[in-house]
Amino acid sequence: MKKAGLLAAGLPFLGTMTSCKSENKTAVKATVEEAVKSGFQLDEFGIQLWSVRDFMNKDPKGTLKALSEYGYHTIESFQGEQGVFWGMTPKEYKTYLSDHGLKPVSTHCDPQYALDPKKRDEFKKLVDDSAEIGTEYLVNPYVGFLKTLDEFKQVADGFNELGEICAKNNIQYCYHNHHYSFMKVDGEYPQDIMMKGTEGGPVGFEMDIYWVVAADADPEEWLRKYPNRFVLSHVKDRYKQERLMQIKEEEGTDENFGINGSCVLGVGQIDFHKVLLTAKENGMKKYIVEHERYDDMTSMEAVQKDAEYMKQFLV
Repeated sequence: MKKAGLLAAGLPFLGTMTSCKSENKTAVKATVEEAVKSGFQLDEFGIQLWSVRDFMNKDPKGTLKALSEYGYHTIESFQGEQGVFWGMTPKEYKTYLSDHGLKPVSTHCDPQYALDPKKRDEFKKLVDDSAEIGTEYLVNPYVGFLKTLDEFKQVADGFNELGEICAKNNIQYCYHNHHYSFMKVDGEYPQDIMMKGTEGGPVGFEMDIYWVVAADADPEEWLRKYPNRFVLSHVKDRYKQERLMQIKEEEGTDENFGINGSCVLGVGQIDFHKVLLTAKENGMKKYIVEHERYDDMTSMEAVQKDAEYMKQFLV
C-alpha cells in the first residue's frame, strides 16, 4: 500500500493474499485438535502491537481496526515514538479501541523506569494515564543489558518500587522475559533472582513462551515452580530445529537475541496444547499473541493466521 489512505481499507484482506502450504495447514489442524482435547479454553485473546509495528507506524487506526476484524479482543501496546496511545489522548485511544471491540489490557514501557529514579515522574504520568482508561498491566520488556546477579537484584528492587506505584492505581507491574534470564550467571538463573526478589509483593511476570524454549528451558516447569506469578503470556511459536539451523546458516545468530525463529502458531516446535493448559492451571490470566518473523508473508498476514489458530480455543 503506497498511500496511507489505502492502508486502512486494505488491511482486513491481507490475510487472504498468501496461503499456508498444505503441510502447515495439516500441522495446525492436528495441533488444534490436540489442544481442544486437552480441555484448554479461552474467552478472549490479545496481541502485542510490536508484532505489526511496521503497519502501526504507518496507520495506527487502520491497523487496530483490522486486528479487531481478525478476531483479537485485547491490545498490548508498546512505548514507541508515538507513545503507548499512538498519537491519541488516553481517552481517544480507549474510545477508538472500544468502538472496534478491543480493550487496552496492557502495554510495554521503558525498562529504565525501574533503574533511573529521575524517570519516576514520567512513569507516574504513564500510570495515571493508563489507569484512566482501565489498563490492567504495565510491563518491563527487557533488561538484557544487565550482566551480574547484583544488577538483577537491583532491578528487582526497582520492580518492587514501581509495583507499589501501580498497585495504588489498580494496575500490576510485570516483567517480560527473554532467553537471557533462563541462562545461568554465576550458577544462578537471573529469572530466579527477579522472582525471589519480588516475592510477596505486587509484581507479576509475563512469560514469553518462545524465549523460555529458546533458552532450552521448560515453560511448564517454570509455571509450576512459581504458581500464580506468571499472569501474562506471549503466545509465540518457534520453528522446528531443521528450519532454525537453516536460518542460522543463512542469517547468522544475533548476539543479544539468538536465532530469529518466530513462526505461525501451530506449525513450530512448541506444544501449546500442553503449555497453555499448564499456564491456566497455574494462574495465567492473559494470552497475548506475538510474532516477530514473517517468511513469505506480511506481518499482518502472519498475525491473521495466528488469530485463526487462537480462535480454536474460544469457548
